[in-house]
Amino acid sequence: MHLLSASHIQKSYGSSVLLEDAELHVTLGERIGLVGVNGSGKSTLLAMLAGQDDPDSGEFAWRTGTRVAWLSQRPLLDEESSLRDVAMAGASRQRSTRETYERELACDQMLDALGLTTPSMRVAEASGGMRRRAALAAALLEEADVLLLDEPTNHLDLDIIAWLVRHLRGLQGALLMISHDRYFIDEVVDRVVEIRKQRLWSFAGDFGAYLEARQTLEGVEARAESNRRKTFESELEWLKRSPKARSTKQKARVDRVSELATSDWQPRQQVHFEVQQHGRLGKTILVASALRAGFPDRADGMPGPHVVADQLDLTMQPGARIGLIGPNGAGKTTLLRTFAGLLPPLAGEIRLGVHTAIVYIDQERSGLDAKMTVRESATPSGSDWVEVGGERVHVATWLDRFLFRGDDLRQPVSTLSGGQRFRLLLARRLQEPLNLLVLDEPTNDLDLETLAVLEQALVDYPGCLLVVSHDRCFLDRVCTAILHIPGDGQTELHAGGWSDWETRKRAASAPAAAAAGNDPSSARRKESAPPKITLAEKATLATIEADIERAEAAVGERETRLADPALMADHASLTAAAADLDAAVAKRDALYARWAELEEKLATWTAWRAGRGA
Repeated sequence: MHLLSASHIQKSYGSSVLLEDAELHVTLGERIGLVGVNGSGKSTLLAMLAGQDDPDSGEFAWRTGTRVAWLSQRPLLDEESSLRDVAMAGASRQRSTRETYERELACDQMLDALGLTTPSMRVAEASGGMRRRAALAAALLEEADVLLLDEPTNHLDLDIIAWLVRHLRGLQGALLMISHDRYFIDEVVDRVVEIRKQRLWSFAGDFGAYLEARQTLEGVEARAESNRRKTFESELEWLKRSPKARSTKQKARVDRVSELATSDWQPRQQVHFEVQQHGRLGKTILVASALRAGFPDRADGMPGPHVVADQLDLTMQPGARIGLIGPNGAGKTTLLRTFAGLLPPLAGEIRLGVHTAIVYIDQERSGLDAKMTVRESATPSGSDWVEVGGERVHVATWLDRFLFRGDDLRQPVSTLSGGQRFRLLLARRLQEPLNLLVLDEPTNDLDLETLAVLEQALVDYPGCLLVVSHDRCFLDRVCTAILHIPGDGQTELHAGGWSDWETRKRAASAPAAAAAGNDPSSARRKESAPPKITLAEKATLATIEADIERAEAAVGERETRLADPALMADHASLTAAAADLDAAVAKRDALYARWAELEEKLATWTAWRAGRGA
């Protein structure tokens, strides 16, 4: 059942075209992830769907009676309301006939699940993260037919993200969400829609399936562009070689050259930068000895200091990249600022190496003057030249590496998105002496491609990194160790990334679960035999390799068709051909998965029978 059919959507800001003849169809029960580079129009599209902005042209056709709930990136809340008031406003918009006390109970449960332990706090006194969580609670409590979420995991700790995954999986209505958290997207969505070249491109399946399909399409586009260029060169050579042929009789061929020359195919543009260390590194970058970090006074008015880490010993050596994790309010940012020298220790000490040079970027992206332009903000002095790693680079060339080009350089900082502000801050701060980089939630608001570039730059960076992040994929790819801060003053350092820490945490909790009779492995040990492979499954296994060969051939045929340059000028045919390729790839992948499943089942059954001497 279609809840929404959007057609021929056009949206521009000045000379910048975000959407052109875009189409989107949303069905009841769908969970859609909306992706695209910063500035491509993701948040604008959600705002239009929420009725907070209008397209320049086109139509949003909603099914009659469809209710929409929206969480914006920066929700506007009544400063005098309490956090509970904000959430209850969402509960009051429910269509159900629940009693008031039932809605109040649901509201309190939602606030607790989202870690808002002081619901009576006024919005004016709440942090940005608490405001967003209250607004998220309101959106979830509405129980709308269509839920629009813009970066819902920002300011959520890992346990709350896990809860949100479970909650969103149980939605009855449709979901459209923007998120930079790749694990989160992969766990929730069943379709990915990408904004690219002012169009909406749909990919069935989870985020992993999208990445595979996107890689295939990138390859097809590259081949199509290569074929287009070859044809263009051939036609151009003909024009040069045969003046007589350029008559009215050959107008179609001349027009063909013009068409090829003005093709709208564009290679994807990416951020390109490196994080370079300054000078040589000593054996030790930072040493914390018996460190007590926090504040002299408690925020709740109780006597005594507020301690976030106590008796912490930590030594950072070259190449160490440590991720700080823990629940909201545990003190991750406080400890990070203490390491960076912005807060004094309550006790103990922090010693820096002789050559240690720190660059700190906070999660508010502060340090930029909102009234200045991108060009003026790129260097501390407004110079035309940048000195980085012994290289002298013109400021425009330097900004180009961070995807600021042309008119972008005259854009005021006040108009930049969160991701653009972070890119500009990196462009400015990476000019400073640096061998210890300290980042607080660097992945917030970054598009997926910029995030991948940032991760690779940090992996290649020879210096040290201290980072607070709730992005599990980022922690897995970048970090060499995890510092867990549970919030009781204790800390634990674990080697490896987030998945390594999670595995150890699960292993540590397994004995208690087994003692309580809840260990899944104990149930598996009671099983007498693995599932027997059936005659029908054996028959399938005997013929499936031939089926896979035919499926591979079908994929090849569709890739060849999609590489036809003639398709590039016909959006409808190109979309249909891409969908046809997606279906062929999905069929091939399903056959491979079935083949692997049956092979494993046969091997397991055979090994079990051999073990019993059967």
